[in-house]
Amino acid sequence: MNHNRYNITLLSDADEQQMKIDSFGCIELTRQCQLAPLNGTICEVAQQCWSEKLIGPFSGANRNNYDIRQPCNNSDLTATCDDTPTITAYLNSPQVRKYLNVDERFSTWNETSSEVGTTFITDGDWSMPFHEFVADMLDDGLRVLIYAGDADLMCNWIGNRAWTLELDWRGKDGYNAAEERAFVGHDPLLPEGGGIDAGVVRSFDNFAFVRVYDAGHMVPMDQPAVSLDLISKFLADTGL
Repeated sequence: MNHNRYNITLLSDADEQQMKIDSFGCIELTRQCQLAPLNGTICEVAQQCWSEKLIGPFSGANRNNYDIRQPCNNSDLTATCDDTPTITAYLNSPQVRKYLNVDERFSTWNETSSEVGTTFITDGDWSMPFHEFVADMLDDGLRVLIYAGDADLMCNWIGNRAWTLELDWRGKDGYNAAEERAFVGHDPLLPEGGGIDAGVVRSFDNFAFVRVYDAGHMVPMDQPAVSLDLISKFLADTGL
């Protein structure tokens, strides 16, 4: 299976077919969790199903799930391929802590918390359908931007595009009928703001989805100029 612009094979055809079959069981477990979110056991089983049957098979490709462009030895249990040491060092630097007015009583910033992660699973938050909140915001007239780096496997652009197309809101028909077009970003450090073929955008009324090229999970880290341009245009409501 090679459905990415980086020509990287992530799954065998057999693995892909098995995952499609397994997905039905994981979906059913997730529905049971949603009906009884305080039932920590069923919610844990649901999350485990997704993790083992729909994420686990990708480990054979030995790629970083947060940026498939990067190799990762997934057979090494000590490997920390999804670590972001640059971000950690930046946020914990004295200058940044001072600029953000971080209270000195607080310890260093950490990327993840096992306690928070476990509670998200057992309380059912991991399996809840939060997309309905997005529909409510859109129907209330608030502008919404969804973006995803196309090298990210965990919050992949294909899944994000799929749920935006399925979302029930007042502008669904118009959004789904809108054509996908090139998103041209601009880098102020390049001559005349240098236009960059930065991705693909679909937009209608107050809703937009952008697939960002050459970026993993941390889009602003991988594409800082493009990200700044994207967010600036969104905040200024100048159109993408």
